[in-house]
Amino acid sequence: MDETTGLWASTLQLIGKGGVVMFPILLCSVIALAIVIERLVFFKRVSEDFESYYAKVRSMLEGGRKDSALAYCRDEPHMLGRMMIPGIEQTEMPRWKLEETLTLAGQEEINLCGKHVRGLEVIATIAPLMGLLGTVVGMVQAFNKVAQYKGQVDPGLLAGGIWEALLTTAAGLAVAIPTVVMLHFFEKKIETISFQLAKYGQLFVHFLDANRGAKTAERETSNASY
Repeated sequence: MDETTGLWASTLQLIGKGGVVMFPILLCSVIALAIVIERLVFFKRVSEDFESYYAKVRSMLEGGRKDSALAYCRDEPHMLGRMMIPGIEQTEMPRWKLEETLTLAGQEEINLCGKHVRGLEVIATIAPLMGLLGTVVGMVQAFNKVAQYKGQVDPGLLAGGIWEALLTTAAGLAVAIPTVVMLHFFEKKIETISFQLAKYGQLFVHFLDANRGAKTAERETSNASY
């Protein structure tokens, strides 16, 4: 318990020595952590099993169970299902309209995946810059003391001022580096999901188009027989 208390005291002391710039850097770290946790929870709930989900919906449609396919897409939360719902509801819409509808629905899902991720990019950019600003301000203050003493200053005092100034750069990098790592992790997840949505969206369009063509041919054959 004493060690933990001492660690917190040392951390707070370092933050205080870093100057006022340390506080916005600390705020950035809190925001970045909140975004990372929220996105991790989100992606944990997102199923990446697109193949079996698509196969099940297609099987229902092939069997003429349109209502079952719609109910499945609505009851089983999956971004592919949400994207396919407009196509299932309006199977007779022209191919170009179907592609446009699915593209818009897929883009909404991708936007949902990327929610708040842009914030990580901003934090990864400004955190080291704020750290550098704090260091520059600290160095100016340190050398201002040298000027006031007309060069007759204790080297230890000058070194102390410099290392305190460098604290903000270290803090900025400490926030930016893990933020960049998590940013790339989330971007890769979004890229993978985007590819899967595009892939199965096209397969779905081809399936509906072929299915519609088969039904048209069947009706024409039936009419010809009469």
